[in-house]
This record gives sequence, structure tokens and C-alpha cells, in this order.
Amino acid sequence: MTCVDILELEEALTRPEFRPRFVTDESAQRRAMYRGQIAREELEQEFVGTNEEFLAGLGMTFTIAPARREDLQRAEELTVRTNQLNSTGRTYSYDELDALRESPDHLLLVASLTDMFGSYGKIGLALVEKGEDAWRLCMMLMSCRVMSRGVGMVLLNHIMRLAAEAGVAVRADFVETGRNRMMQITYAFAGFREVSRDGAHVVLEADLSAVQPPPSYVKLDIAE
Repeated sequence: MTCVDILELEEALTRPEFRPRFVTDESAQRRAMYRGQIAREELEQEFVGTNEEFLAGLGMTFTIAPARREDLQRAEELTVRTNQLNSTGRTYSYDELDALRESPDHLLLVASLTDMFGSYGKIGLALVEKGEDAWRLCMMLMSCRVMSRGVGMVLLNHIMRLAAEAGVAVRADFVETGRNRMMQITYAFAGFREVSRDGAHVVLEADLSAVQPPPSYVKLDIAE
């Protein structure tokens, strides 16, 4: 957190940290998203029943789509801002993501989530390098804002499903950063197991016989 003396506000607003390269749709709508989150939390506090019953009542739709150029500003922001649910901790620039988006050897996917209170925005990102015998999941991240919604594995299982249909294995890079233990747990629950290690860098391989369907309380929408 950065604290600014109100008497120095005008000067502070000219500093680089207050002048981002992009202002994404999610950033511009953040106030409305916070209001939606407050409404969700109030409903959850009042709800009587199981957590799964509460989630079922939200009417969630999880959308997965190939990244478009207009998604890349938010994609860059996600790599910079996401820590707990980030498989490698690496950041990617807009230009890097644009090149990967257009590469025939890569698959760059963006995930978004909506419910009865509105949109959570674009909350997930995955980068796959497509080899002949195996796909390598170079990056997988999910916004911490949806950690409690039980959708962390939906994008991961979608990639596993695509690989199984293509007849290839899936291996994932994971770098232990000290803050991304939750992502490591997500991989484990999805059936990934460690096959090699070099210090903090771990390679995990998926059991494609263990691909799981989306939770019953989430509608999955796959966009072309």
C-alpha cells in the first residue's frame, strides 16, 4: 500500500506508479464490481444452507475463449496483479502476449465469470505451448477474487480435455514463489503429479483419465 500526503497529491499523481500504461475495462468498472461483491457477501451471510447450494443460486456462467487483441491489456494486468493463483509468478507484457496469441504453436485462453449480480470480468488466463507429443502449460492463473467460487479447476480441466482429444500429454510448469500454494493445490486436485524438479521450478504431468466436468453449479460456455 502506498500512502500519499494529501498536500502532495497533485505531484504524486504524476508519478509512474499512478499512471498505468492501460486502464482496462475491469479497472474502469471496479467500483461497480465491488458493489456487486458486497451484495454477494450480504446474501451469503444471510443464506441458510450448504455452500454448494449457495453457489448454485448465484447462476454462474464461466466463459473460456481464445484471447483477442482487445483482451490483452487485461491479460497483461492479470499477470502483474495475480500472485496466489499464479502457477509461475512470471509476468508477460502486452507485446509478448500479442505475439503468443498469433503463434500457431501456442494457445492463449482467457476466462471470464458472471452471475446474477453481474460480471466479475476477465479472471483467468492460460498459455499452452502445443508440441507434437505433449502440450506444455507455461502459465495458468486465476484472480483471487473468484477463489471462493470453486471455479479454479474449470479452465485447467478444459485444457486437459482438449489435450486428451488431441491425443497428447499435458505437462505444466510450476514455480514455487512462496505465495502460490493455492495453485499448487489446484493442480494436485486436478490430477497433476510432479515428474521433475530443479530447485523451485517443478514440472507436473496430468492424468488425463481424471478429467473432471465443471461443478454442477457452474454453466460452462466455450467460445470459438
